[in-house]
Amino acid sequence: MTISIAPIEPRWFEEKAQVQSQTWRELNQGHIPQEIVDAITPQFALKLTEAHAKDPDQVVLVALDDDHVIGFAELLRTPRPPIDRPEAAELASLYVLTDRHRRGVGRMLVEAGKQAIGNNRLALWVAGFNDNAQGFYRHVGFHETGRTQTEDMGLELEMISY
Repeated sequence: MTISIAPIEPRWFEEKAQVQSQTWRELNQGHIPQEIVDAITPQFALKLTEAHAKDPDQVVLVALDDDHVIGFAELLRTPRPPIDRPEAAELASLYVLTDRHRRGVGRMLVEAGKQAIGNNRLALWVAGFNDNAQGFYRHVGFHETGRTQTEDMGLELEMISY
C-alpha cells in the first residue's frame, strides 16, 4: 500500500463523491434519521465536491492508493460559527474508507491539511456517538475543548468540539 495525499483534481471528483457517500452512510446509519443518511447520494456529494473545489476559502485533499481515492479531508481557512477560534482553521470533514482505517491515512490527511491550509491549529466538531473518530483525534494530538453543540437532524445530535 503506497498512499499519497494530493489536492483534489477534477479527475478524482466522482471517486471522492463515491467515497463521501459510502463513508457517510456507514458512519451515520442507525444514528441519524434515514432520510438524512439517504440525502448524501453520490450525485449530491459530487455537487458539493465541485463547489468546495472552487471555493478559495477551502482546501480539499484526497488520499490516493494507486491513483484511487480512499479518503479525503476538507478544511476551511476561517472556522464557521460556533467555533470561536480566529487563530485556527477548521477541519470540516475527514473520511477514510473503513477497510483503510488504522493504517495512517487519516493522520496523513490531517498533517497534509495543516500544510495545505498554512495553519497548524485546527478546530473541528465530531458527533458524540462517533467514539472511533474521537479516539483517532485524541491519538493524533487533538484535545477536547469542553464545548458541545446540538445539531437538529430530526433528533438532537450532540457534537463535541476539538
